[in-house]
Amino acid sequence: MSILTKFKDLAVESIRDNWKLIVVFYVIFIIVFAATWIVSADVVSSNIENLTGAMNATPSGDTAVNGENALSIFVHNEMGGLMTYLGSVFFAIAAVVMLLYNAANLGATGPIFSAISSNGGLRYLVYLIPHGIFEITATVLESVAGILLFMFIFRFLRAMMARKCASVAFEENKKVLIQSLVIFVISTILLLIAAPIEAYFSVPFSELIVGV
Repeated sequence: MSILTKFKDLAVESIRDNWKLIVVFYVIFIIVFAATWIVSADVVSSNIENLTGAMNATPSGDTAVNGENALSIFVHNEMGGLMTYLGSVFFAIAAVVMLLYNAANLGATGPIFSAISSNGGLRYLVYLIPHGIFEITATVLESVAGILLFMFIFRFLRAMMARKCASVAFEENKKVLIQSLVIFVISTILLLIAAPIEAYFSVPFSELIVGV
């Protein structure tokens, strides 16, 4: 059996065994995104002059505003995902916090575009769609992988406390660890796909559909 075939089988099994958790996290992401957009709308509208001034004062060459290349986008997103994954060893807190943070951060940006342009909110959503399909899914999977990593550690330690030797405890729970790693690899692949789309396609696509 080739490595790719083995990984495909593990990927299918991992997604199948954890699909409920994936769906729950996706629903949470969407709810937080929408709620933050709604709650932030009044705050943004009351401070739009300050926000507009700050945006106009930003140097035109600032890549953080005008776009980054695909590699820098991928590295930034992957580092965030890695921090989420590894940080989840501490009671899976990072997995939940980073999911909520990313959803709220994206949701809070929408009202800014809505306030500075008549079709800004729609343009922002259209901009998000091409790469967001992959990037948001990767964000959800990173959190799911983090949850599974914590579950493995918890179950492994519980087995050890039950006076089972380390090798036995590991064998009993290694499936969870493997699925955690496989799901994280899937999220990395999705981020690799999303990065060039965000860097080179999403903005022109939104301008084509909605206008400048």
